Amino acid sequence: MSASYSPTVRVEHVSKRYPLFFRRRQRLQALLGLSNTHPWKVALDDVSFTLHAGEAFGIIGENGSGKSTLLRIVAGIARPDSGQVEVEKPVAALLELGLGFHPDFTGRENAILYGSLLGISREQMRSRLDAILDFAELGDYADQPLRSYSSGMAARLAFAVATQVDPAVLVVDEALAVGDEAFQQKCIARMQAFKAQGRTVLFCSHAMYQVVGFCDRALWLHQGRVAAWGPAWEVVHAYETFLHRSKAGDSAVAPGGGSGARVVEARLEGAEGYRPGQPLRAVVRLHRWEAALPLHVVLEFRDPAGITVATFVTAWDGVPPLAGGEEETVALFLPAAPFARGPLDLYVHLADAGVLRVLDTYCLREAVQVESQRWQPGFVEVPHRWETASSR
Repeated sequence: MSASYSPTVRVEHVSKRYPLFFRRRQRLQALLGLSNTHPWKVALDDVSFTLHAGEAFGIIGENGSGKSTLLRIVAGIARPDSGQVEVEKPVAALLELGLGFHPDFTGRENAILYGSLLGISREQMRSRLDAILDFAELGDYADQPLRSYSSGMAARLAFAVATQVDPAVLVVDEALAVGDEAFQQKCIARMQAFKAQGRTVLFCSHAMYQVVGFCDRALWLHQGRVAAWGPAWEVVHAYETFLHRSKAGDSAVAPGGGSGARVVEARLEGAEGYRPGQPLRAVVRLHRWEAALPLHVVLEFRDPAGITVATFVTAWDGVPPLAGGEEETVALFLPAAPFARGPLDLYVHLADAGVLRVLDTYCLREAVQVESQRWQPGFVEVPHRWETASSR
């Protein structure tokens, strides 16, 4: 079942801030209402989006960008300072590890406790215990106190309980990060089943491949504000481009430069009406703040999921470091480009002479649109021929 037009989560102009205390005295004064001059941290600033039944929605961003605050508000654990939030009930949340659990209760007791917090009776939760414990794979630990659990065991129990209470909205914040690969696959399969059943999943992760592979749309938060939202792969691409530029100290992030060079322009000639085996020519124009600064150029073709299809590096091909004037142009010619499936983005990276540090990254969206006469499961079409031989 795909996402319908039935809204399950509506967030409108939500803002949230927290006071910053640097001394215990400041906290006490604020609690007593004796001071309001302390600084504030803006966690969310005018955030809006609407989700629908059967939709998986990814939330991405750097640490401290407001992701967890937003999920806590959607889950009903925190309240916004301003704005409106409407969420279809019940909501099951996997936020801080063990949230809603008591360390001295057993796994069975905590499962019943969690259900009661969501308004589910003890009788109903007892009828679901076998399925919960079977999914969590706790074995004899089901009757041991939670404080004796490893982080992975606690995560398995939390996920098993949260997904057995039939939530209309499931909120997941990095809960999969503490599990092993087999457990993560089970969780992803169950969340996919939730989507198919018409439930809504809010999924926060630093694993971009999980966001692109699972989510329909995504929201990128930067310093509490919406930096981008839309189709998951587009938002992830925008976020990764930002991270590249941030690490390089590019002028798009830090006005005035400081990285030494940047990509001014990139274009791909021959891409219009492209078919596998036709020539392509990538042209890059760069600018230096330091004349004769030695540079290498990296061209990378990526699919919509962010998977690298092909990479070309001047240094790998024996080209000496580029050391021209303030402006320089370099081109890569592919006489028979093998790309068989698109669209493909073209990423241009400027690296130092040792190809150890990226100075700038530039992304040319959907640079290659492949026209093909048939469906192609692979990304490249390699020149080849078949040879057969028969014998009696």
